[in-house]
Amino acid sequence: MLRRTARRDRMVGLFAAGTILLNPPILNLVGGTLFGWPALYLYLFGVWGLLIAVIGLISEGSPGQANERDKDSASR
Repeated sequence: MLRRTARRDRMVGLFAAGTILLNPPILNLVGGTLFGWPALYLYLFGVWGLLIAVIGLISEGSPGQANERDKDSASR
């Protein structure tokens, strides 16, 4: 089971990565168009969606972890 502190550390790291990726100096590197769409819009929504997906993976964990958590609480 993923310890609570490890989960918190991963969330803090993800927040730092999101802050860096959505910072104006990095956003200024993205320009032009891609398939007729502004690359900045694609970058913003891509990073945003990726951050949401990773947050979901970190917070939910794998189904095996939930079973282990249930076993641990039942044995106490």
